[in-house]
Amino acid sequence: MTKLPIGALLTCTTMLAQPALAQTGQAIPPATDASATSGDTADIVVTGSRIQRPDYEAPNPIISSDAADIRESGNTNLTNFLVRVPALVSSRDSTRAGGGDAVSSAQFGQTGLNQLNLRNLGVNRTLTLVDGRRHVAAEASNAAVDINAIPTDLIRRVDVLTGAVSAIYGADGVTGVVNFVLRRDFDGVAARAQMGVSQYGDGATRFASLLAGRNFADGRGNVTLAYEYSAEERIPYEARKYLRQGNRRYLVPNPADQPDDPRVPDQILAGDLHYTYISPLGAIFVGGEANPSFDGLGRRYDPGTPIAYYWQGGVSTDVPGFYQGDLAPGIDRHLVNLLSSFEVSDALKLSFDAKYARSNATTFGQYPETYYLPIALDNPFIPQSIRAAAGAAGAEGLFFNRDNNDFGRLGENDLRETYRGVVAASGRLSDHATYDAYYQYGRTDLRITRLGSRLAAPYLEALDAVAGPDGTVVCRSTLTDPGNGCQPINPFGAGPATSAQLAYFQRNDRSFARIDQHVASASISGDFGQFFRLPGGPVQFSFGGEYRRESSRFDPNANLVAGAYFGSDEPAVVVPSRGSFDVWEAFGELNVPIVRDRPFAELLSVGAAGRYSRYSTVGSTETWQFTGIYAPIRDISFRGSYGQAVRAPNIGELFQPRSTSQGFLDDPCTTRSVGNGTQYREANCRAQLAAAGRTTLLGEGDTGFVLNGVSQGNLNLRPERARTWTAGVVLRPRFLPGLTASADWYDIALRDAITTVQAGDLINLCVDQPTLDNAFCNSFTRATGTGRINNFTVGPQNVASFRTAGLDLNINYNLPTARLGTFDLRLIGGYLNRLTFIAIPGAPPTNNLDAFGAPQWNANFAPTWTLDRVSVNYNLRWFNATRAFTRNETAANPDIAAAEYLRNAPLWQHDLQIAYQVPDGFGFYGGVTNLTDQKPDPAAYGTNVPISPLGRFFYIGARIGLSGQ
Repeated sequence: MTKLPIGALLTCTTMLAQPALAQTGQAIPPATDASATSGDTADIVVTGSRIQRPDYEAPNPIISSDAADIRESGNTNLTNFLVRVPALVSSRDSTRAGGGDAVSSAQFGQTGLNQLNLRNLGVNRTLTLVDGRRHVAAEASNAAVDINAIPTDLIRRVDVLTGAVSAIYGADGVTGVVNFVLRRDFDGVAARAQMGVSQYGDGATRFASLLAGRNFADGRGNVTLAYEYSAEERIPYEARKYLRQGNRRYLVPNPADQPDDPRVPDQILAGDLHYTYISPLGAIFVGGEANPSFDGLGRRYDPGTPIAYYWQGGVSTDVPGFYQGDLAPGIDRHLVNLLSSFEVSDALKLSFDAKYARSNATTFGQYPETYYLPIALDNPFIPQSIRAAAGAAGAEGLFFNRDNNDFGRLGENDLRETYRGVVAASGRLSDHATYDAYYQYGRTDLRITRLGSRLAAPYLEALDAVAGPDGTVVCRSTLTDPGNGCQPINPFGAGPATSAQLAYFQRNDRSFARIDQHVASASISGDFGQFFRLPGGPVQFSFGGEYRRESSRFDPNANLVAGAYFGSDEPAVVVPSRGSFDVWEAFGELNVPIVRDRPFAELLSVGAAGRYSRYSTVGSTETWQFTGIYAPIRDISFRGSYGQAVRAPNIGELFQPRSTSQGFLDDPCTTRSVGNGTQYREANCRAQLAAAGRTTLLGEGDTGFVLNGVSQGNLNLRPERARTWTAGVVLRPRFLPGLTASADWYDIALRDAITTVQAGDLINLCVDQPTLDNAFCNSFTRATGTGRINNFTVGPQNVASFRTAGLDLNINYNLPTARLGTFDLRLIGGYLNRLTFIAIPGAPPTNNLDAFGAPQWNANFAPTWTLDRVSVNYNLRWFNATRAFTRNETAANPDIAAAEYLRNAPLWQHDLQIAYQVPDGFGFYGGVTNLTDQKPDPAAYGTNVPISPLGRFFYIGARIGLSGQ
């Protein structure tokens, strides 16, 4: 762990050379694009349309941020910056791509990923573009882009757009699009460097970039080369004192509320919690005993004092530390980008782009564990007290549980390399038409290394120790195979195991994946001005065609294929997978300016767009959109859109092979959980258990267990379809120069949604429906007689639907003064009115509004003050206190917890940056994020609720622009 005192950090200022993007820091007008093919600077290509038009005539709501906004945030991780946009609040940043989430058996290849989640409908429904073009995905299972592959300091601006953009860009954008627009005309040399560290001396970040560009041939050509490096230090769970055992508290069932008293909360906050009957020392069961008699040191097992389904005190494993992984993964990132263009003539402009991105991410999760494993009585490591007790009881053997802290945490290292190349030609066909054609190829190579996994056969051999012929302790297998190299291991006590012992059964095995993307596209844009004009101007058009092919493969290591790993730490069997599809598409768009510059009709225009797609997997799809803009006067305009968007199933959803899957199940049909669901749960549970031959509900012992099941893809999937409409108003009052404000309502209804219900939710969804005749009940079985769940099958299905609606608010006000400098005020706000999920048609809706990740109110306020060479930027990120329990839980149990625990704490993140620009292009800046050091809510189980545990974070940086624009 890097330790960097704050004082030493501040003295490093003069050693940093930070690359500026050779710009003034003034905001670029929203939705402008300097790469437009037209030479008329008044006409620009707006994200969400191929038709050139002024940005204020965009029919769909757009939230734009420029390079200065990113730099002033202090974030070198783009996702950490973009979660300031209310529509992206639930995006997946590094703190949600590490630890247990990334090392769990189902999450191969997701360590360190940064993926955008627009409108809380999933990363696979957010279309991420670079300069309006697709980008290759980051993992074999879905089409989401890793934002780590986007160069931070090459960005001109980022547009976040809601609307039926599938008609413009194709599938995947059912919730909208995030478009990264790069600098394509840079002339000069610029550099930037930044470093930072948390107040705890960890979580250090390093960032450096170098940008060099040259215009030539009288400005007709440009070559820009950019290199960028960034690193984020791994933060272990143990690094935060307030999260350690004895300091962190959890909501647990209230022992004083038996039987249930509506005046007493069902759950209370408790600390010093331990799991049941498992310990780093070992928990030894003699004979057929239900509870452990001894710990691994031969002492009587001290479980502590029972509290609900935990214990307080005793020798059992601590609740917070064992199963918790890293707070943030370690990420090392290199990016190289080449952008080049040359205008041969007005009729031909050639360009070539190339990219190489390398991201190396490492994280660690929980420790490996061993459950109910037999130990022969001739094992010489057995303490004498345990051996005597076994003899007195006439036991034929022992069983033991152990949390193997001395083995080290399980981990994963993912090396991701991304290649992307684009060759394009564009130009003017006439005074009223231009063309654009390009071919791009993208590839992601992924090497996944699982760290510390146990091979079952050698692990069991190492545990089966006996006395050797010379009195030494050896593996039993060594008696018949003296050269097998087995190292006996002692499971009694805390260890530690030696490196030689671990080397016999632990492996850092590697698996590989590759994702390929080919896109060829051609379009013609222009207007019919040479034939006719409407009172508002000529009708504009764009049409074209596109071909796209996506393919991916996953090659697991031989041990995974053979199911050679031990226990629940690893999946039992993972098989290789292959899949591909291609799609041919035709698209078109019209903008009809009905009237312009008339009394009470500054502008009235309507538009339409459509796309027909033919997939090799799911057949044909149609997407369309209608738009309209009405500005009675220049100061105010009204805009709206209505359309249908689609998302075709991705390769993972279609082609995932049949393999073993593990699920942590908490059966809802126990006496403890049967009242925590819908009104149908208890009757359905009793009926289902009766069908299995059981006459009573399940008991406390049937909660919290791991079970192997089956996971597989579904070749019968259909495309998802979404109906989207937006309506908004834009204000640009002439009496208040510098003010622009917009408010837009959005409504997205997604049907035939593809969802893979996890095993733990599968059972709840089954018994919480009005009837047991549903797809979820058919996906698991119960054992005859006991009624316990003994198998499950998970896979994607077109059974769900989503509905979300809300309001986006965007206010920008630039106020220059004669003596006090310039004030630039920006407020982005969000109101979430609706977020519902319906598991299957006819099922009761699940209201996810106001849950964590989906706050009802959300705002980001960012004022900047500039005076001469000094600028000060403040940023407040806020959202309301979110629900700690689902609505079903609180409806079933109004007294589920005391009032102060029913909601998680609201987010109040204050960031501050001060920058100074010195002559000759040099600039220095420093700042702090989470200025008030807000910590995660102590009552919330997740460590990121409502804020990450990184803590107060200090950073400094420097930048230089030696020449250029």
